[in-house]
Amino acid sequence: MTQSVLLNFKEEQNLYHDNTLDILGGAFNFSHEKGLAEWLKNSVDAYRRAGESDKDQYIIFGFTDGTSDNPPVIECTDFVGMDLVDIEKAFKWWGDPDAAKRGKKIRVYGGHGNGGKFYMRQMFQQSYFITYKTGKINIFGFNENRKYGFANGIKDKKVSIDEALKMAGINKLLIPNSILRKLEHGETGFTVVKGIRPKKIVGNKLPVFRICEKLKYHPQARSPLKYCNVSVLYNGKILTNSLRMEEIEPMEGFEGPYLFDIPELIDSSTGENGKKIKMSHDKYEEGSLVLKTSAQPFGRGGKKPELNCVDIVGEIGVIASYNMQQIGFLKYYPQAQYIYGECKCPILEDVDYDCVQNDREKLVTNERTDSLLKWISEKIDEVAEKIAERDAKQEEEKNIRATDEFNQILNKWKNQFMSKLFAEVLGGPGKGSSTGGEGEDGSGGGTNHESEEKGGLGSGQGKGGGDGEEKKKGLRAPMVLLSGQEDPEYPGSPVTFSDRHFAVEQRQQDVERGLYWINLEKPMAKKLIDKYGVDSPRWRNYLFQRYVDIFTKETIYRLAKKEGGTLTAEQVDYEIMRVASLVYDKATIDLEDFLLGEKYNNSSDENTEIE
Repeated sequence: MTQSVLLNFKEEQNLYHDNTLDILGGAFNFSHEKGLAEWLKNSVDAYRRAGESDKDQYIIFGFTDGTSDNPPVIECTDFVGMDLVDIEKAFKWWGDPDAAKRGKKIRVYGGHGNGGKFYMRQMFQQSYFITYKTGKINIFGFNENRKYGFANGIKDKKVSIDEALKMAGINKLLIPNSILRKLEHGETGFTVVKGIRPKKIVGNKLPVFRICEKLKYHPQARSPLKYCNVSVLYNGKILTNSLRMEEIEPMEGFEGPYLFDIPELIDSSTGENGKKIKMSHDKYEEGSLVLKTSAQPFGRGGKKPELNCVDIVGEIGVIASYNMQQIGFLKYYPQAQYIYGECKCPILEDVDYDCVQNDREKLVTNERTDSLLKWISEKIDEVAEKIAERDAKQEEEKNIRATDEFNQILNKWKNQFMSKLFAEVLGGPGKGSSTGGEGEDGSGGGTNHESEEKGGLGSGQGKGGGDGEEKKKGLRAPMVLLSGQEDPEYPGSPVTFSDRHFAVEQRQQDVERGLYWINLEKPMAKKLIDKYGVDSPRWRNYLFQRYVDIFTKETIYRLAKKEGGTLTAEQVDYEIMRVASLVYDKATIDLEDFLLGEKYNNSSDENTEIE
């Protein structure tokens, strides 16, 4: 493409009053990606009217930076062309819903024939198209005053194809050979739409990459870009020969797609009892909703938030688009950030129901569209809920793994520290505390054959006897596990408790084995995980407190056994305070990072030994 210059136009009277166009045009001061999507649809419709298949449609977007002598230019080129009748009977008209069809019974992307024209009128200092067909060229567009007309001397002018290409600034080397041959044989033409000095762009340098990136994901462009061949030129050099949106990898386990048929009647969004809204009839068949998932939430990892939406699709093309924040209340909004889809509802295009807006961004707000959007939001929640259930299960598994790691750290510390605790509280596990039995055959001590006095120099082979030289085993530290884990003696049998069980539990069979379970179903445990997470010091402290409970319980039981089964309230109170003091003092030294650090890395404690 070559640089363009400002042209002089012979102004014509608009078929609508200028004031009306100014009022309507105010809504079309839109982004360039939206405007280019309108130009794209117009070019695709031109190919459709010409009977060209998708693979034979070739469109070029051109971007040329400005210089000190020439303003920046944005262009769109197709190889169909218009004649004078097309301009007079179609382009000059505004608001004609059949303008894009030009009297043909075909499906087209164009709506009311306004979008592309308003983009030309509102968003450039000057804009026009150069179109060539059947040996004649026309230049028609809008001047600085937003008046349209033909360029001076360029109305139905007969020129050669080479001269026409030169006037349009089209480089023949960029045209596919199959199209060039058709141009040279007069079998087709071309149209170049040019926007001179685009608004909302500062300076002479065009933000091409940003505009094209947004264009790829624009609701009005996504469908046309799937099928036709679109190239992008920047300052005469090819940036890409295939402008289209990348494929979206679905979420593992939720590959979908999820299909829903729109019922013939749906409940009114107003909640009026028994009121139903008709969503299909004899002329317009039942619609459908297709929802798909993305492996990554939109807006992260390069994915565009614009795709996190449901497009409302008409006869052809998108007639409205709603992102997840616009579509209505979603109970599972975080999971809905992985979802996108399309809804086809033909009845919306019934002119009697007035549901489609001129700019095709959103539907007209009425009872029918509100009820449909409410129904769509419910279906999104159905899919999102399934994702949420999976997420909750994965999060629970992750929390259990992390909590188990912390539990192992505390178990290791407990094993090293507990014997020292019991040594201090119980007097040590050295020689057996049992006194020995009576000698059965020898003297049990003293001078009598069966003396009751123990500890003497008995000479028989008594089982007890003597002064208890046989040492008993040291006191074994209990094992602590988390609820939901398997019973060590019964693999494959997870042990679970309810929220009504104690924070620390022992089943009957666990007592002899010295096994304790920390009950993760307790409300406080769940609240801490939900609110602060398993990596928080609050959660690590909660686990530590359960170990303090176990230390205290073990100490009281063992001390009671030593004292013959009876402890006074004063003794229990004293021992609880003493155990707590010993445990906290030792933990302050050994577990400071574990208990107090915001983030804890257990790698530094793998070889920690308790002194």
